[in-house]
Amino acid sequence: MESVDPLLIAFLPKDIRSMFFPYASVQLGALLLNLLLGFVLASVIGYHFRKYSSAFCNRQDFSRLFPLLMLTVILIITVVKASLALALGLVGALSIVRFRTPIKEPEELIYLFLNIGIAVALGAGQTLAAIVACVVTLVLVTLAKKRHAKSYEENGLFLSLSYLNPESGTSTNVSLDALKTTLERYSVRMEMRRYDTDNDRFDATFFISIKNAEHVDKLVDDLKSQYNGINVSLLEQHNITGV
Repeated sequence: MESVDPLLIAFLPKDIRSMFFPYASVQLGALLLNLLLGFVLASVIGYHFRKYSSAFCNRQDFSRLFPLLMLTVILIITVVKASLALALGLVGALSIVRFRTPIKEPEELIYLFLNIGIAVALGAGQTLAAIVACVVTLVLVTLAKKRHAKSYEENGLFLSLSYLNPESGTSTNVSLDALKTTLERYSVRMEMRRYDTDNDRFDATFFISIKNAEHVDKLVDDLKSQYNGINVSLLEQHNITGV
C-alpha cells in the first residue's frame, strides 16, 4: 500500500508524526471514500431489510444500526491490516468482550453478516468487489423472495387469539389440535408462534398465509362460532414497523 503523502506530515514534530501516523500506510482519501460508500451500501441494505424481510421485529429501528456497524468494521479492518501486531492485539481484545444482543431470528443475523462482509471487503481495499457483491446479493434475494411469494399467492398475517371462558372457574377445554385444524382449513400456510393457556382462558399467536379476504372472513366467523366471545386480532405482516 502506498504511504501517506509526505507533504502532509513534513512540518509536524517527530513525536506528533509517530502519534498520528505510526505506520504511514493508511490512505486517508481511500478511507474516506470507503466510509461514504459503506454508508450508502448500508442504507440500501437497510431499505431492503425493511421492505423484504419477514423478521418479526422492529425493522425500522433495527435497520438504523446497519450504517454504524458498516462504518465501524471498515475502520477496524483499515487500521488492522496495516500492522500484524494490531491484528493480533485485536484478537486478544475481542476475546474478553461479550455481546448480549437480543437477536431472535436467523434473518436478522444474516443481514448483520451481510453488512460485516461488505464492510470487510471495503476495509481491505476491495471496493469494486464489495459493490458488485452487495448489488448481486440484494437483487438475487429480492427475486427469490418475490418468486416465493408469487408461488404461494399469499398474504401474510399474524393472527392473535384471546379467549376467556364465560363460565368462570371452569376449564377452557380448548384443543390445540382442533384449533390448528380450523386454521389450516382456510390458510395456505400456518405456523404457531405463541400459545398460553390457563384454567379459564387461553392466548395464542399464529402466522398464517391467506389467499384472499373472503377466507379471512370465513375463518373469523368459524372461530367465533366455535368459541363464543373469542377476541380475534389480525396484523398485516409485510408493513410492520414495530412490535
